[in-house]
Amino acid sequence: MPRPPLPIGTYGLIRVRRIAPRKWKAIAQFRMPDGRIKTVSRIGRSKTDAENRLKEAMTTLAAEVRGGEISGDTRMKRIAEVWTAELAREAKLGDRSPNTVRHYRGQLKNWVLPAVGELQARELTVTWCDRLVKKVHDATSHDTAKSVRAVLTGLCGYAVRHGAMTVNPAKSIGRLARGEEKEVVALNQEQRNDLLAKLERLAEKKSTDTTGRSLGPRAQVWRDLPDIVRTMLATGVRLGELLALTGDDVDPQERIVAVGNHLIRVTGVGLVRVANRKGNRPGLLLRVPKWSVPMLRARKLASGGGPLFQAWNGDWLDPSNTINRVREAFEEAGYGWVTSHVFRKTVASVLDDADLPLSAIADQLGNTQKVADKHYRKRRVANEASAAALETMFDEAPGT
Repeated sequence: MPRPPLPIGTYGLIRVRRIAPRKWKAIAQFRMPDGRIKTVSRIGRSKTDAENRLKEAMTTLAAEVRGGEISGDTRMKRIAEVWTAELAREAKLGDRSPNTVRHYRGQLKNWVLPAVGELQARELTVTWCDRLVKKVHDATSHDTAKSVRAVLTGLCGYAVRHGAMTVNPAKSIGRLARGEEKEVVALNQEQRNDLLAKLERLAEKKSTDTTGRSLGPRAQVWRDLPDIVRTMLATGVRLGELLALTGDDVDPQERIVAVGNHLIRVTGVGLVRVANRKGNRPGLLLRVPKWSVPMLRARKLASGGGPLFQAWNGDWLDPSNTINRVREAFEEAGYGWVTSHVFRKTVASVLDDADLPLSAIADQLGNTQKVADKHYRKRRVANEASAAALETMFDEAPGT
């Protein structure tokens, strides 16, 4: 009677032999999903080491045969593969930003997998996760550590949902100390006027080469910078959202700008205009100030319904390239400390100085009130009316 074949996804007897001093080779046969037999081998420094390495390889193969099924024995590297494949699928369906998938893969490659990729799911503990996040915090920044923690939490959450873990160890990581809060930096009125005037002069300068010959479409981004700044100050939107605007998104008569998309770069595809604002937040309908209407009307007419701010070839302006031009222009204008995000903070500061409620500032920026208060409002005296009331504390001021 013939010997029954190996079940799909299993391996047979492991044979180990010495092939050199302090070098052993372990070999076994594995039955693949299509029924064929694959010979798998691993080399180790001892008989036990070679056998353990081979068993690890067999565990990975078995997980692949199960079509992505994972267990407590599955390596975190393999779980990361199936998790990111699921994220990519969600991005393709429009449920997640491709930028998020790219960012998560970067954090996995740079930080998470070098530290825990070879651990089995059952071996990953709170201590491992906590140690990794603190290492990132000390080596880089609070924001990077926070991002790595989010990736770890998502990775372990996937493992929990698919039965490889019983609890999510990343959720028990200790609090990350941010340190001293950064002061909100915004442009005052004098700086705004000065910067725009210098950008206009710079646009003229960058429009010609050293011989005075016009650079034509190649200088378009420099000529657009003053209007890009004006539009950001009129709306408070992010640069990637602003550059995703089309002429059809602008209604000069009603003074309305519809902000409902943003631009991202997708590997292998290029620049893509995706639905919703950054973070998959819903769109905004913003009424703009009257001083911005003539500029926006001219932009709308020139766009022909295409991008409001166009590259030299009529396509979308790349946010990354534009940021580089912004940085270069601001350095030359003496405003090297200004980033594109400073305009968003400037809008919030102008609204705050006008005594608008926090809810109005949050609505303008498309953020929650908590975020608007923490990241976009400058510190201000909070008790002007109270101080006036306290003047009545005595009939006569003490010491007079």
